[in-house]
Amino acid sequence: MRLLQGNLSTRFKAIYGIFFLIIISSTVWLSYLSSKGSLEDQLRSTNMALLTLIQQKIEMMLREIDTNTINFIQEPEVAFFLNGRYANDDLRFNHFRVLNDRFKALMFSNSNISSFYLYSIENKSLLTDTTFSDEADFYDTAWRQTLASMKGYQQWLDTRKVTEISSGLHVDKDVITLVRSYPLIGTPQYRKGAVIVNVTENTVSNLIQDVDKQRAGQTLVINEQGMIISSQNKKQLFRPVSSIEGAPALSQLGSRGYLISNTANGSYTTFYLTSAYNGWKYVSIVPNPEMNRPLEIIRNLLLTVAVGMFLLAIAIVFAVSNYTFKPLELFFRSFTGKKMSRPGDLTYMEQFFKQMMSDNETLQKQMHESLPALKWRLILSLLMGDKANYNRMKPYFDTLGVDLHPVQFIVLAIELDRIQDIAAPRDVYLFTYAIGNVAEELVAGVCKGVSVELTDGKVAVVMSFEEDDAQGNQIQALQVADLVKDYVEGHFKQTVTIGVGRPQLHLEGINKSYQEALNALKYKLIMGDNTVISIDDIAGSLLNDKFYRITAMSDSVVGYIRDTDKGKTEAQLDKIFAELKANNVPPETIRQLCIQLIMNSIKVISDKGLEIKEFLDPKENIYDRIESCANVDEIKSYISSFLHQLIVRTEEKRLTRSGNETIKQVMSYLEQHYMDSDLSLNLLASRFGLSVPYMSKLFKETTETNFMDWLIQIRMEKSKELLLDPKLKINAIAESVGYNSAHSFIRIFKKYTGQTPGEFRENMKKSTGDKK
Repeated sequence: MRLLQGNLSTRFKAIYGIFFLIIISSTVWLSYLSSKGSLEDQLRSTNMALLTLIQQKIEMMLREIDTNTINFIQEPEVAFFLNGRYANDDLRFNHFRVLNDRFKALMFSNSNISSFYLYSIENKSLLTDTTFSDEADFYDTAWRQTLASMKGYQQWLDTRKVTEISSGLHVDKDVITLVRSYPLIGTPQYRKGAVIVNVTENTVSNLIQDVDKQRAGQTLVINEQGMIISSQNKKQLFRPVSSIEGAPALSQLGSRGYLISNTANGSYTTFYLTSAYNGWKYVSIVPNPEMNRPLEIIRNLLLTVAVGMFLLAIAIVFAVSNYTFKPLELFFRSFTGKKMSRPGDLTYMEQFFKQMMSDNETLQKQMHESLPALKWRLILSLLMGDKANYNRMKPYFDTLGVDLHPVQFIVLAIELDRIQDIAAPRDVYLFTYAIGNVAEELVAGVCKGVSVELTDGKVAVVMSFEEDDAQGNQIQALQVADLVKDYVEGHFKQTVTIGVGRPQLHLEGINKSYQEALNALKYKLIMGDNTVISIDDIAGSLLNDKFYRITAMSDSVVGYIRDTDKGKTEAQLDKIFAELKANNVPPETIRQLCIQLIMNSIKVISDKGLEIKEFLDPKENIYDRIESCANVDEIKSYISSFLHQLIVRTEEKRLTRSGNETIKQVMSYLEQHYMDSDLSLNLLASRFGLSVPYMSKLFKETTETNFMDWLIQIRMEKSKELLLDPKLKINAIAESVGYNSAHSFIRIFKKYTGQTPGEFRENMKKSTGDKK
C-alpha cells in the first residue's frame, strides 16, 4: 500500500531523468574521446605543413638568388675584373661602367638582394654597384675567412651585422650572405675571386610572417649551433634557441618532428625540420592552449549539444509522465480515499507541444541543409559499388531529388586540365562546381542523370537512359561529353578531359562503368588535354610482338648513346614515341619504358669508365619527374633533353682526357705561327677541330691566362730580340711579329714593357755600352 501511496509520476521522472543523463553524457564523452586523437594529429600535421611551407618559400628565394648569381658571374666583364687583368685604364673603367649597369639590373630584377659585390683575389679589391675599393679599406670583410676555408663552391652565411655605406651614410643591417667562388667549379687553389650577395634578415622574417598570420606561435630559423638567425622579434637574433620560452635544447632536435615541453608558464609544442640545402633548422613554437583551441571548441559544442539533448529528454519525460501516470495517480488516490491538493493544470502541455513544433521545424531545416551532403554520399556509394539494388534505393532517390531510370547506365569522368596553372585553390573549387552543374544541365537535355564532385578538379556524371539501345546510348553519352568539353572551353576559358565508360544494364554496373571511365581518363597522357576518351578507344593495348619491337628500338637508342651519335638517337626516339602513340600503350607502360631507357643509357656510359654521379642530379628524382609530365610529348621532350646532355657530357669528358696533349700542340703551333697577322682563337679552334668556348676554357685552365694575352707575350718577347739588331727598322719588326700597323705595335709594346720600341733599343744600347 505504501507503493500505491507514492507519487509514481515523480518516480518515473527521476529514474528516466538519471537514465537519459547517463546515456547522453556517456555518448558525448565517447564521441569526444574518439575524435580527439585524430583531431590532434590533424592539428600537428597542419602546423608541420605550415612550417614546411615556410622552409620552401625561404629556400626558393635563396635558390633564385643563387641562380641569378651564377648567371651573373658568367658575364665576360666579371671574368675581366676577377682575373685582375686589363690592357689599359680605359678598358678597365669601361668594364666598371658595364658591371655597374649589370649590378643595378640584377638588383632591380631581384628585389630580395640588399647589396652585391665582386672580390678579386688577384688585385685584393672589391667592386660594388656604387664604389671600387681596396680590400683593406672596404667596410665589410667578415666573409673573407669563410671564403678562404670554404671547400665547396658556395655557402650561405648565418645572419650577421653589417654597416653598409650608401651615399655617404652608414646604415646598420642584419644580413644573410651568399659567398660563391669564381670560377664556378674551380678548386680552392685556383680561385680568382668571389661574388658576395647580401640579403637582409627582414626579407626572410617577412616570409615567415606571411605564413605565421594563419596561426598562433612564433617561427625561428636557427643555425647548426642553435643560434637564432631569423625571427620576427629582432631582440631574439644571435641568441640560443634554448633561451626562448618553451623551446627545447638543440640536442633534443633531430632532423624532423615535434616535441612537447612544460614550463612554469604553460605547455608548448615545438615543431622542427632541417634543411638539406644549407643545414638550417626551422623551428615553430606554439603554446598548447592556442594550438588546442579547436579541441576546446568541439568539447564546448558537444557539451552544449548534451545539455540540449538532456533538457529535451527531460521535457519528453515530464510530458509522458503527466499524461501516462496522472490518471493512475488519480485512480490510486481515489482508491486510497485521498484527494488531489488542486485540480490538474494543462498549461505546461500547451508549452510542450509548442516546443515540439519548434523542434520539428528546426529538424526540417537541418534536413534541408544536409541534402547536398547526403546526395553526394549516395551517388558516391553508387560509384563505389556499395549500393546496387534499385528498388531499395528508390525511396532514397525520391527523398534526395535524384531522378534516374531503373536500367541502362553510363558514367562520365571529367577532369579539369592543368590545375597547377590555375591561380588559387578557391578558383579550382569554383570551376569544379560549375562544371558539375553544366554537365547535369546538358545531360538533362538527353536523358536522366546526376553529377557529383569527387575532388577539386574532378567530376563524375551518372547517365541513365530509357531506351534499351546500348550502342545508341553510348553515342549520346559521347555527344554530351563533347558538349561539356566545348562549353567549358568557350565559357570558362579552361579545358577538360572526359573519360567515358561502357553502357551497363543494371544499377550494380555503375561501379564498372565508373572504373572504365577513370581508366580511359588516364590516357590523357597519350591523347592530350581537351579530349573525350572512350574506353573503347583504348581497349586494345600492346601485343607481344609490338612490345618486343619497341624494346628492341630502345636497345638501339642505348647503342647510339654509346657511340655518342646525337642525330641517330633523336631519330630513333621519334620512331619509338610514334609507335607508343599509334598503339595506345598504357601510360604506366610508357613511364616504365622511359625509366628503363634512362637507366640503360647511364649504365652504358658508366661502363666506359665515367662516374654515374656526374650525370645524375641528386636533388632530382627521375621517376617523379616523368610522373609529373602531363602528356607523351612532355615525356619525349624530357627524355630527349636528358639523353642529349648525357652525350654532350660524355664528349666533354673524352676531350678533357686528351686536353693535355692538345694544348701542347697548340703551344707549339703558336711558337711557329705567331707572326701570322690573322691568327685568332677562332682560327686556332678550327685548326684543331674544337669549339671556340672549349678551346678558350682549355687555354685558361692550362696557362691561367687567355689566348690573346699569351699571343701578345710571345710577340713582345720576339720583338725584344729583334730590337737588339740596330739595322732592323721598327716597321719591319712590327710586320715580322704579326702586326700590320706599326702604330698598333708601338702602342702595345709600350703597355707591355713601359717603353716605346725606340726607347727600349736606346736603353739596351746604353746598357751594352756601359758594360764595355
